[in-house]
Amino acid sequence: MGGEILQVTFDSTDVEDELQRKHPYVLVSQNFEFADPPTIKWYDGKDYDGGAKILKIVLAQTKVRIDTDKVNFSVSEQKYSELGSYLTRIFPKCEIINTP
Repeated sequence: MGGEILQVTFDSTDVEDELQRKHPYVLVSQNFEFADPPTIKWYDGKDYDGGAKILKIVLAQTKVRIDTDKVNFSVSEQKYSELGSYLTRIFPKCEIINTP
């Protein structure tokens, strides 16, 4: 994974122009070229922010818990499996819950 960047986005809509965004999202990423910890960015419907330290991530079929923040989402079985694969590569201690 040297030099690879993985990003996982939890978003309820496709937005081409971020200036027109009205719905919340969370973006988690890891740059494996450097020893820096994973990063998190989010938009809560009003403001953009990020930079929080990620202590723990728990993935369930219909939601993810990052630290104490919760984001609800819905994905197909295939996307759920792919998402779990990426998150366990970014966070080796990621807990995957196979029931809603």
